[in-house]
Amino acid sequence: MTALLDTHYHYDFVPPPARGPLVQQLTDAGITVVAQTVTPSGFVQLVTDERQRLGMHPSTRQPKAPLLSLGFHPWYIGDDAEHELAVFQDALARTRFIGEIGLDFAPRRLAAAPAVTQLEVLRRILRAIQQAVSDLPFILSIHAVRAATEVLDLLARCRVDTAALVPVFHRFGGTSDELTRLMRAGGFISVGTQMLGTKRGRAYATQVPEGRLLLETDLPAASGTATDPAQEVIASLHATVNELARLRGVDAAQLTARISQTSARLYGAAN
Repeated sequence: MTALLDTHYHYDFVPPPARGPLVQQLTDAGITVVAQTVTPSGFVQLVTDERQRLGMHPSTRQPKAPLLSLGFHPWYIGDDAEHELAVFQDALARTRFIGEIGLDFAPRRLAAAPAVTQLEVLRRILRAIQQAVSDLPFILSIHAVRAATEVLDLLARCRVDTAALVPVFHRFGGTSDELTRLMRAGGFISVGTQMLGTKRGRAYATQVPEGRLLLETDLPAASGTATDPAQEVIASLHATVNELARLRGVDAAQLTARISQTSARLYGAAN
């Protein structure tokens, strides 16, 4: 069984009592998730929750724990942004996985957090990461809605070294030129059923080099909404890789193995 990594999963949306069974079922299916968070405070709470969960069930054969990712989603930028940025800075030593971060320039999002505010938050996040010390690269899961160019510009202005920081655009929806620029910058895209549900997404999924593809579910849709979260993840990942294989005209098992190799190289978790 080839291991799979869901690089973008909102594990903190799953009620704490359901997390243990979820992780066990996913481990049995050969799946690990990267637990994206939407605020730095949420990441810190999740770290605490996971320590308590694992401490309650000591075992020599623990299921594969989620990889906890430190995020500050643009939808969650509010009056407490300074506090959250300070928490982000302090929490950087706990993980090399960063996300969900980014920019959202859709009109209703700009009404809640103006572009100048979002840009300043992302700029400070990138600077903090640059100043952090890690033996392995930081892997970023990036949300970019109508803002791929602005994110890429920020990455370029921060002189991001892709040997130390790897940008992964989650559910990429920018232009073809922006996708080309991302690939030239050494970036990746994480693909799920939502991206493959659009004509543009399907086209991009055939254009990106095989070694730059990752899988994601972006599940659950909202806090407490999943009735069977493990089966949702399993079904979504397999549907995605099967559709990717169909679109690219390749064998699904071979594509799964290649994506698994890419995931293992970046995250060290899919083997």
